Amino acid sequence: MTEKNSDKFLISRQKLIIIGLLIVIFNPLPAGVIYGLALAREEKTRSDGKLMIIFSLLWGGISLALFQRYIY
Repeated sequence: MTEKNSDKFLISRQKLIIIGLLIVIFNPLPAGVIYGLALAREEKTRSDGKLMIIFSLLWGGISLALFQRYIY
């Protein structure tokens, strides 16, 4: 006898946000935006997803500007 909930892999909202912030910090533009869009589609994490998209775009812009300034 198996329950329906035992087949699902459950992650708390706080862990999703921490994972998302790590993704955004280390790979802001492609992965951060995609992860933010995935969170924004869910009802419970919609506001967190929007914040991750905004933070991802800002951090990506800052990192690209710093890269361009100091590398080229």
